Parts: sequence; structure tokens; C-alpha cells
Amino acid sequence: MEKKILIPSNFTKHAWSALVYALNLYKNFPCTFFILNTYKVPVRISLNRNHNAAVEAAKLESEKGLQKILQGLNFRKENEKHKFETISREKELSEAIQETIDSYNIDLILMVSRGENVSINAAFENEISEVIEKVEDCPFLIIPEQMQALPASNREIIFPTNYKFPFKNKEVAPLIDMAGNLNASIRILYIDSDNRPLSKEQEQNKETLKAYFSEVDFSFHKLTQTTVTTGIHLFIESRESNFLALYKRKQGFFSKLFSQRFKEDIDFNPKVPVLILKEME
Repeated sequence: MEKKILIPSNFTKHAWSALVYALNLYKNFPCTFFILNTYKVPVRISLNRNHNAAVEAAKLESEKGLQKILQGLNFRKENEKHKFETISREKELSEAIQETIDSYNIDLILMVSRGENVSINAAFENEISEVIEKVEDCPFLIIPEQMQALPASNREIIFPTNYKFPFKNKEVAPLIDMAGNLNASIRILYIDSDNRPLSKEQEQNKETLKAYFSEVDFSFHKLTQTTVTTGIHLFIESRESNFLALYKRKQGFFSKLFSQRFKEDIDFNPKVPVLILKEME
């Protein structure tokens, strides 16, 4: 089944790296890649000259940049079943992304975070965090700028959960799909900071996950006497895991997901790509 992947681009080398990563990630699958560029004419500029002329100039620059990307893609031959479409919009990035999702039924949004870590926090301190918070009904894959090559085998995705909330099948489907694409295992991680047995509801939610993941390789794991953030970092590092999957509800991010008590558990900077699963209606 063809995948529809959305890649926002601001024409930097980081955006190009995200596109190349997506091509390699889906090199064995038919895909349409939607390359999105947004532009806004600053008010201080449009006030100093004809606004329409300023908008047309920005639009032309956006379209030229997208055309240059297509020219660069002509030299890459990952898969003959890869197709590309470009989209130029005079909008805020999150608004343009949501519009594209709704119009084209996008399966995944792929973005790159500068540096060796993926910076995610609940305080809107960067563009990626803000876009993740505002855009609905589509998963994100956020990769670090200094992305390491994937190993040929023993790939695994860490999926932390406290089992307190039930998941819908379609909410975890992107995780299952990625595990299949990568031939990777899913490691479901429960961090028991309170040293309490699972409630009946938690046990039921755990059993539901077991049913969802029945067709991929998965296992359950538990850590105790640690905070959520520290536990996840240590688990990833000790196993040399390749990906992290996090589930984001519409109300709240890490605070609702993990029930943190301290602010340091909200800020999170993993060194591996992060798949953000979104709550669905």
C-alpha cells in the first residue's frame, strides 16, 4: 500500500537531510513524498512597499526552491515507485501542515531537529514542539540532525507507557507499520516509580497492547526506582536502541503521558529518532 509522507522544507541542509532519510527509510515501498514550503511576508517589509509585490516575490522564491529540490531528486534512484509533489503556501507552518494532512490523507510527517538530540518539551521552546502540539490526526517522525546510520540487524523501538490510558488500534498502527518497515522489535517500557502493582485497568490496557502487537516482535519491560526521563535514557543507552515512540494526547504532553511530578521530567532530549503517535477520534 502506498504511503504518503509529508516533509516540510525551509531549503536548508537539515531539511534536505530529512528528505534523504525518508527516501532511505521507505526505499522498499511505494510512496508519494509531499514537500512543503511555507512563507510569510514580514509586516515591516510589506508596509515599506507594495504588499502584493512582496507576496509575489516570496511566492516565486518558494516555488524556485521547491523546483531546485526536485532537480536534486532526479539524481537519486532509491525506488522507481517514489513520487514527489511540491506544495507552496503563504501560511504558518502548523496551519499549512494541517491543511495538507486534511487534503491528502498524509500517513507521516517527517522533520529534523538541529543538533545530535531531538529536543521535545511542553513549553513551546522551539518550532518542532509547537507544530507537534498544534497539528492533529497524524504521527510525526522527528530525527536528529546528526543521525547515525541504522545497524543492519537487531533494530528496536522503545515504547514507554504507564498503561493508564487505553490505546486505539489506529493510534499505534504507525508504530506497528514502522516496526515492519524497519524489521525492528518493539520494546514496551513501563517505569514503576511508585513501586505499586498494576491496577485492573492497567492490566487490561497491557493485554490490549499485546493483541495489537501480535504480528510483530515485541516484549514487555519494567524499570523501578528511577524517574521517567532518566529511565528512558538509560534503557535506550544500555540496549543501544534505535528509535523511541511516544504517545501524545490532545490535552497535555509528557505531563499527562507519564504523570510526572517534576519539571525536569517534562523536558526531553533523546539522541534517537522519535515517533510521535497522536490521539485519534
